[in-house]
Amino acid sequence: MHRSLFRFGMIGAAALTLAVGGLQAVRAGAEESAAKKHGPIPWTESLDGARKVAAKEKKVVMVDFWAEWCGPCKQMLATTYKDKTVVERAKKFVPVLVNVDKQQNLANKYSVESIPTVLFLDVKGKVLVRSVGYLGREDFLKLMDEAAKKAKS
Repeated sequence: MHRSLFRFGMIGAAALTLAVGGLQAVRAGAEESAAKKHGPIPWTESLDGARKVAAKEKKVVMVDFWAEWCGPCKQMLATTYKDKTVVERAKKFVPVLVNVDKQQNLANKYSVESIPTVLFLDVKGKVLVRSVGYLGREDFLKLMDEAAKKAKS
């Protein structure tokens, strides 16, 4: 009888371990999918990592401050960030997503008070260009051009 309970306890512990591990994998998948949900632009969610890549590749960092509950952010996802010209032009930048609910410190550091806010930063983190609110294709392309020009000057 004692061995049966022990075996049952071990099976239960193994099942619990698998369940918790599965839940962690689901959470990790949900976090990873935030970048994928932003369309075909190859987003990262690490500003520090993006700045390192930008320094190595001599590019400007493009930062999108957003949140799951933000209507205009979702609208940009559905339109602007899926536009073929925007996606192609984004290759000249290192794109970063900053969820303001999860990275409040970065939102505070860059004085983000409303979203969406898009910043273009040099490799040291200095703001080259800032835009607040929804941007359609044409306005976003103009913003990208402005950032590229400021980076060269």
